[in-house]
Amino acid sequence: LILHELASNALQHGSLSVASGRVELGWKTHGRKGTRRLVLTWRETGRPQVEPPDRHGFGSILIRRGLTKVISSAVKHEFRPDGVFAEISMPLEDLPK
Repeated sequence: LILHELASNALQHGSLSVASGRVELGWKTHGRKGTRRLVLTWRETGRPQVEPPDRHGFGSILIRRGLTKVISSAVKHEFRPDGVFAEISMPLEDLPK
């Protein structure tokens, strides 16, 4: 759901709203058994300078708080000058199989 919200925002307001825009989606794992984490990264580029919004709507709240209520996750959501950046880190062992 969080990735869908990021994609929707990119299409409407972000890098995917212009022909030169791009989104880089990556993932990695780190840590040892029992403490391993899955880290997803979302990076938008190719759009004129990004300004943080004046207010945060439901979508931004969903992105920032969506997983923290369910599993022990951390979400970084930043409006950087070169594009939106998000990093979602969650315990790998807690994910449903």
